[in-house]
Amino acid sequence: MRGLNLLIVIYAVLCIVLGIYGAISAKEYFSLAGVLIGVLQFACLGWTRSNPRAGRIGSLVIAILVLGQFMPKFIKLGKWPAGVLSIASIILIIALLAGHFMAMSAKKRSV
Repeated sequence: MRGLNLLIVIYAVLCIVLGIYGAISAKEYFSLAGVLIGVLQFACLGWTRSNPRAGRIGSLVIAILVLGQFMPKFIKLGKWPAGVLSIASIILIIALLAGHFMAMSAKKRSV
């Protein structure tokens, strides 16, 4: 599961960097929400130490919300930051769901 943690860290850093980039380059201070998203992802990552399932579900919910926000913008406007976050969100969602199903499969085999 270290791979999932690394992927969450990369996603969180990407959200923070693109949030700061959007705030500076486009002077859209709403882009600073990306920093909040990154911080929330780090909080979910910290939560995985005490409750891995809840932390990863939190990460999954945040990634789904980000995808819901940026995928329509990418399709409509074609701006690259929205596309990068959309693709990163899709990758994280697939990885988290695959990790969940692999863990459930291993749990069923051990019982």
